[in-house]
Amino acid sequence: SLARYVRKTHRFDPSKTWQSFRDAKVINPFAEYQWISQPYPEYNMPRVAADAKPHRSIRATSHRNETGWWHVIDAKGRNVGKLAAVVARLLQGKHRADFSANKITGDSVIVVNAIHVFFPGHTWDTKVYRSLRNRFTDPRGPKVVTATRLMMLNPSIILSRAVKGMLPKNLLRNNWLRRFYCYPGAIHPHCGV
Repeated sequence: SLARYVRKTHRFDPSKTWQSFRDAKVINPFAEYQWISQPYPEYNMPRVAADAKPHRSIRATSHRNETGWWHVIDAKGRNVGKLAAVVARLLQGKHRADFSANKITGDSVIVVNAIHVFFPGHTWDTKVYRSLRNRFTDPRGPKVVTATRLMMLNPSIILSRAVKGMLPKNLLRNNWLRRFYCYPGAIHPHCGV
């Protein structure tokens, strides 16, 4: 019968299975990405008030004070990896003429709107972060957290982990990371900078 045929095709049709936690989409085997995922549904994302004045972000600004250069970067719609690479270069000071590999010559970086960062394709569903609990031989194994779950816990950790991974693994890394500030929203406490 028709009902049995529909039920049978529905069961084996891959586009009818749920790819993401929220919705099923038709799979195109020749597409670059099989499905596009987001950390939050659109209705859970922060919105601009209807009576707010129109605002266009300048995306990045630099300022110099007595402690050195400060760069404020708007992460809205930016790719996590590409933004982390730019931030890592600024922190190390590779853009400066007085760059020295064994000294802290870099600038301070403030990243705002980290809740709006972008991962391509289905990365939100498939990327996992592994961290050791207390030592390598812990019987419970590493703690595994997906990118979506980490975004729900603290949106700025996604970018912080990416920047940390882009910096050289040496004794200067913690000193560079001390000059990196990441905030989920558009407001940051360094307004006097």
